[in-house]
Amino acid sequence: MRIKRLNGMFTVATQLEPSKIQKVAEKGYKTIICNRPNGEGADQPGFDEITRIASKFGLKTVYIPIQLGGASAADHAAFARAIEEMPKPILAYCRSGTRSATLWSHWEQEMSAHQGREQRVDAMQAGGLAPGNTSIDGRRALTPTRGGAPQRPREGDVTEMRRRA
Repeated sequence: MRIKRLNGMFTVATQLEPSKIQKVAEKGYKTIICNRPNGEGADQPGFDEITRIASKFGLKTVYIPIQLGGASAADHAAFARAIEEMPKPILAYCRSGTRSATLWSHWEQEMSAHQGREQRVDAMQAGGLAPGNTSIDGRRALTPTRGGAPQRPREGDVTEMRRRA
């Protein structure tokens, strides 16, 4: 079994063998995610066997089988839930580790984009801006504040002039 740590809480691996599960627990992992469909390979242990042995060592297991053709939106959603809800650190595996790494990469990109938007909004609010009515990405636009609350445009404001036009 080859393993590759992607960050402090998530590692991917090639096919997990039942004989290696104790070592996984000893290394401190709390959850195993299986991204390999049962029966994909003739010599592959089934997920039920992995779960049975993992439970003996206090490990949680999650089965999100990904076909070689790629992951669906439902697969990505299930993976995101597992990453967010299951105890960490997590070891995810498939035949080569690629499907598990790809799912993690997609999740990481989604989280970074979401956190980036939230951080920008927080920074703008800290700078005296507050939610307004519209924006390009569906979030509320930011408008200047007076005393911390959004204000109606005053006579002569650019916004007010646009309304009259």
